[in-house]
Amino acid sequence: MIYATATAEAAPTRFARTTPEGGTIWRTDYFGPTPSQKGSNSVDPDAPNTNEYVEPAPGEVRPPQAFLVEQDPRAIVHPHFHFVDQFQVVVDGIGTIGKHPIKPIMAHFAGACTAYGPITPGAEGLRYFTLRASADDTGAQFLPAARGKMRKGPKRYVLADPLLPSEPAALRARREAAVEVALREPDGLAILMLRVPPGGRLDAPDPATGAGQSMIVTAGTILHGGKVLDRLSALFVTADEPPLAVRAGPEGAELLVLQYPRRIEPAAADA
Repeated sequence: MIYATATAEAAPTRFARTTPEGGTIWRTDYFGPTPSQKGSNSVDPDAPNTNEYVEPAPGEVRPPQAFLVEQDPRAIVHPHFHFVDQFQVVVDGIGTIGKHPIKPIMAHFAGACTAYGPITPGAEGLRYFTLRASADDTGAQFLPAARGKMRKGPKRYVLADPLLPSEPAALRARREAAVEVALREPDGLAILMLRVPPGGRLDAPDPATGAGQSMIVTAGTILHGGKVLDRLSALFVTADEPPLAVRAGPEGAELLVLQYPRRIEPAAADA
């Protein structure tokens, strides 16, 4: 299955929450179950989070999630974890994750129950997507309060090098398609940019090499399913789909592809 939501389709879902520091965090939901409650308690590290995460039943497939977060300069997202694998992609502004500087277009991967943060915006604020192949609707598990809820097992965190977006004139002048890789690991975890000239076509990597792919249009437009997907449109391609045929609009297109790692079952890992 392919999920695809254009920027304008998602825009009406945008809403604001207030952090304990008095800053504002906006969220725009693209697809998937709502990732947390809409009240400001969901961004307050001192507010109790009583939501319980239930692991999928054998054979259960949960829908993906994609949502855009905007932090104003005073809004801090405190250290936390989630119960599922996720990517976050910086699309505007600068800031830090922990001690690491971040800027467009940078992506990081945090495995299930892997702590990260704080996310601190710069003077102009920060905008980033949160992307998941399997939904988690329990919200941020803030630390240290939620440490007892953290599942045992290996932790994994990767912050990839930036994949710089092209200027509009440079994208319009592009003559050949190109693939730029920021991360590729043996279990399928990958972050790469597809750069496609105006009216050009390029197949994305085979999603079967991982556990599905989230995608963000970072420049130009792509044409898919009768829609024009412009900058900051989001897609998800399940692992059983063929490679996405990317067709660029008249401005050209740049599409960030974020592939989730294949899950290694404990029995296989111990073999």
